[in-house]
Amino acid sequence: MLTRIGEGDQRAFTEMVERYWNRIYSHGLAYLKSAQRAEEVTQDIFMKVWTTRERLNEVRSLDNYLFIIARNHIFNETRKKVALIYGLAEGADGRGLEHAETSSLPDLQTEYKESYQQLLKGIELLPEKRRIVFKLSRLDGLTNEQIASRLGIHKDTVYQYLVKSLLFLRSYMREHAGDTLLALLLLEEWRRIK
Repeated sequence: MLTRIGEGDQRAFTEMVERYWNRIYSHGLAYLKSAQRAEEVTQDIFMKVWTTRERLNEVRSLDNYLFIIARNHIFNETRKKVALIYGLAEGADGRGLEHAETSSLPDLQTEYKESYQQLLKGIELLPEKRRIVFKLSRLDGLTNEQIASRLGIHKDTVYQYLVKSLLFLRSYMREHAGDTLLALLLLEEWRRIK
């Protein structure tokens, strides 16, 4: 099927869409909480597959490929919505938050705040040294080298503390905030390891 789609076979593409539409749509609906947005996102995902079909010969697993594209696209849509809530981005019309679609923003804002509060609780549960390193890195914006110098430890130790902290917090957020994309989004924002 991948080879046929890669060669521009529309019948094979239609077959793939019929096979995977419901699965991708349901993921979009679960995270975006809007049937219209989930349908638009699902269409966008399949259009991306079609427009980049020449690269399908490099794909080993269609399931994995579609999952990664869907996850990234849904993640980006959720990120945009969170940015709109906090005024970090303009609406689609370029005029700002006041003109954006806001029907589900109060619920999303509440969920974001709850997830953030849960994340702060999780940070406080870290062992003392990891907690200090994590806060210096993610809250104060220091580099690994700056933290190592300040605390008198090796920068590789700083890196290890950050990795272990992020692993703990990801697990903690899944357990306490559910598997919501917003909870994971908060961690993704802090995932960069300098």
